[in-house]
Amino acid sequence: MPPLNLTADTRPPRWLAPCLAALVALTPFAIDTYLPAIPAMAAALGVEVAQVQHSVSSYLLGFAIGQLCGGPLSDRWGRILVGTIGLGVFIASTALILFANSVEWLVALRFFQALGGGFATVISGAIVRDLYSGREAARVMSLIATMMLIAPLVAPVIGSSLLTLGDWHGIFVFLLVYSGLMLLVVRGVLPETVSKFRRARRQRESRRNLFRSYGQIFRTRRALGFLFAQALVSGCMFIYITTAPFVFMEHFGLPATKFPLMFGSCVLGLVLMVQLNIRLLKFFEPRQILQIGIGLQLIACVLLLASTLYFGAQQSLLAWMLPLVMAMGAIGLITPNSAACYLEFFPGISGTANALYGASIFIAGGLLGGLVNGVHTGTLVPIAAGMLCCSAAAFCCLMFVARARQPIELTAQA
Repeated sequence: MPPLNLTADTRPPRWLAPCLAALVALTPFAIDTYLPAIPAMAAALGVEVAQVQHSVSSYLLGFAIGQLCGGPLSDRWGRILVGTIGLGVFIASTALILFANSVEWLVALRFFQALGGGFATVISGAIVRDLYSGREAARVMSLIATMMLIAPLVAPVIGSSLLTLGDWHGIFVFLLVYSGLMLLVVRGVLPETVSKFRRARRQRESRRNLFRSYGQIFRTRRALGFLFAQALVSGCMFIYITTAPFVFMEHFGLPATKFPLMFGSCVLGLVLMVQLNIRLLKFFEPRQILQIGIGLQLIACVLLLASTLYFGAQQSLLAWMLPLVMAMGAIGLITPNSAACYLEFFPGISGTANALYGASIFIAGGLLGGLVNGVHTGTLVPIAAGMLCCSAAAFCCLMFVARARQPIELTAQA
């Protein structure tokens, strides 16, 4: 079936947001479903668990590169072609992982799997920017975020269930089936939002100009403010994610069976705030809600560090969880609106802009999360302090670089 062609003047169908969310969910499924299987994979391959964990890092690296390359190509070739290529690479790599007999092959194939995943998922945000702007873009981003947040909750459960039914190969069979369904969605359901005229014009340009659009982004100071603010907020979130097993199971001594409950409470707070954001967008601009969200997170991180320093080793789980849920929940007010504000500056190169946005989230999150892990002291102080530093820096980027108090007025269309 040929792809549906839509333009910014056409009213998009209601099913578009769920389809885009399902495509974006490919990444959390690819990462989180196989985490419970890492010890079993290490035993099957005859290596240490730490060696198999390198496949997580290779996936994050490959995903960032895939987005950075796929974004400009989707502006040049169209969203559907790039999404199809990406899913083709993802499917082929996933099939080969089923036959991997060494950890080196696993790490390499996960890199190529992620490369394809980056190509495939980068088109989602670009399609949103092609068809929406302002409050409407933030509303659609919120709907996508709501459905996308369910994936990290469901993925470990799927992985654990498949492990009980068989071995780790079943998880990659699931990813193979899911990516195959997404290929059908991309080819038969999603619209092509880059017009033939725009594609022809870009294809006539020199290949050397393909990545020069990134220069335009880095010359747009206010857009960089929104970009860096979101990257730092993502760093705050990744600090929480990477340290959660230590915090809950080692520091507070919770059994592994209760870990999903504590981890999920923050995700639940996030989902509730995303729903609140959808309602607030009826009355406020995205940049106004964004200021509230980052301000709320900053207050929560201050309370988190203050509680940790005041109570020390006697800190209760409740005293840790209340400000933590508040800090993570605030991301529901931040991410959809920061994406909408940032992409507003680049209507003509939305694929490139969205690629940099997505890559920056994973790069900053991975680096900052790893940095806090590197200064581990056996206490919660580095975790709370790291989250506060990220939130404070994000607030400064928003107010002084993005100048979020001023309306976004574009004098020229990119």
